[in-house]
Amino acid sequence: MSRPRSIPEKEAIERALRLFWEKGYNRTSIADLSEVVGVGPSSIYNAFGSKLQMFEKCIQHYMSTHVGFVEDQFTNSSNLETSEFISKLLSSLVLIYTDDETPPGCAMMQAGGSGIASDSQACAVTQVMKSGLESALLGYFEARETEGDSISAQPTILAKFVVGTIRGLSQLATDGSTREDLLDVADLAAKSCSNP
Repeated sequence: MSRPRSIPEKEAIERALRLFWEKGYNRTSIADLSEVVGVGPSSIYNAFGSKLQMFEKCIQHYMSTHVGFVEDQFTNSSNLETSEFISKLLSSLVLIYTDDETPPGCAMMQAGGSGIASDSQACAVTQVMKSGLESALLGYFEARETEGDSISAQPTILAKFVVGTIRGLSQLATDGSTREDLLDVADLAAKSCSNP
């Protein structure tokens, strides 16, 4: 695959990601991407194929870099109590969502918009990641239940609850809520996943 010659592809993807993150997929044009990456529109198409393909690459980049720690947290979750693990997961995400160096909120949640895969091309891209997150949470809660942890609801419900909390934290960060308040929300949500 060819790439913009003015800057390395990884930097081009990061710049484009931040634009999608801030404006959303639908409000970001090829002209916007061309300006932020520093190449002509034809170079965008030559390097990435289409706006949608560039968006998909940007979201994959976000998942492997900005929030790449999430997979490691799941891998190392067995030695933590349920509420402790969920608190660590949500708190880590809050730090990303409120980082002054990046747009507020979650790039995947904010850039792709809300809805199901058939609603828009961007939803189709991000729905795959959201489904993967919910599946990982479901597997986690099922494992904790099998190990005898006193979780507060069925694993399927808790998985959806945590995904909903993540979406809410992202939106609240975008709306201007403080890091301190969001950490408190994350702590409360985590505690509610386990019975006292």
